[in-house]
Amino acid sequence: MIKGIFLQFIINEKIVSLKGVINIGRIKIKEVAKKAGVGIGTVSRVLNKREHVSSATKARVIEVIKELGYQPHAIARSLSSKKTNTITVYLLHDFTGFRTNVVRGIQTELRKFNFDMILNWLDNAEEVKTLIKRIQNFSIRSKTDGCVIISLLPESKLKPDLIPKNYPIVLIDSQRDNLSSVYIDNVSAAYNAVNYLFQQGHRSIGYIMGVQSTTSGYERLLGVKKFYQDKGIALDNKFISIDHFTFKAGNKAMKRFLLQEDTNSLTAIFAASDYQAAGAEKALEEAGLKVPNDVSLIGFDDNPLSEYLDLTTFSQPIYDMGVLGANIILRELGYLEEFPKMKFDFNTKVENKNDKVHIALIPKMIFRKSVKKLG
Repeated sequence: MIKGIFLQFIINEKIVSLKGVINIGRIKIKEVAKKAGVGIGTVSRVLNKREHVSSATKARVIEVIKELGYQPHAIARSLSSKKTNTITVYLLHDFTGFRTNVVRGIQTELRKFNFDMILNWLDNAEEVKTLIKRIQNFSIRSKTDGCVIISLLPESKLKPDLIPKNYPIVLIDSQRDNLSSVYIDNVSAAYNAVNYLFQQGHRSIGYIMGVQSTTSGYERLLGVKKFYQDKGIALDNKFISIDHFTFKAGNKAMKRFLLQEDTNSLTAIFAASDYQAAGAEKALEEAGLKVPNDVSLIGFDDNPLSEYLDLTTFSQPIYDMGVLGANIILRELGYLEEFPKMKFDFNTKVENKNDKVHIALIPKMIFRKSVKKLG
């Protein structure tokens, strides 16, 4: 029997299962009961950790369950335990490679505890506005045991007091004081990028940032501004571009920079994504300028393109965000007493507020050959 995770997309309130993701239920509870020589009710009591089952019978039932590879369906178990062993994962806006890896991390960790996952994809602003109603619907009707929200927008407001207290909500790639969260410390990373360029002698720097309606776009620009504020230096808005995290946007921004009167003074560019950085490098190349001899360049994400371009960038522990997010909600549901030991190749900051845990993951700077030290 193929073991997997129960993954569904909810589109326009209709549940659509992804074929090939799971194949559970071939072994029925009655087959377990027959092979173990007990009644179905006894198997059910063992599964739900009820009393009135002898140690010998319990051991025999568990042995048969392992032998047959039986996995009880979450909804069936919920009839007696009032738990569904299912988590709703809300994915806001684009289903990008970034968010795909976050979902993979969540899925991998939930599978270890025989939890299923329903993926609810809200791909436009109007649907995002219905988020709190959707959460209420799933919690009040006991459809799932809790939820994870990926990339909650900066302006989005949640009112946890409208949700039952025994229904945990965990945020990934965003943060609120009243909800547990795991997120990338974009502010520190952007701050460190500018600081590194200053250390290399650069003072005239262009900034190609992401749209401010996203957490990463907003926070990376915030990190840039914070550096200038701390140093007491005025930030020249003429060399700041705010657009999508795409090659096209980076190319367009760099071409606009090149049309500025004092472009010759520009010695470096910090882009909020590797794709933007790649677009900027293409524009520089078309203008007869080379990286890093003429203009230094830093990106963000450390995707395969950055290695090809030999681009200095930031690596994000995306998959691990999903793993940690799953661990947090499993802990709040009582399935974990403490977080499993994990080996990270990056720094973390853990903070507890109002019985909620907040884990900040600090991106690791990857040094390559796209930044030149000025004399």
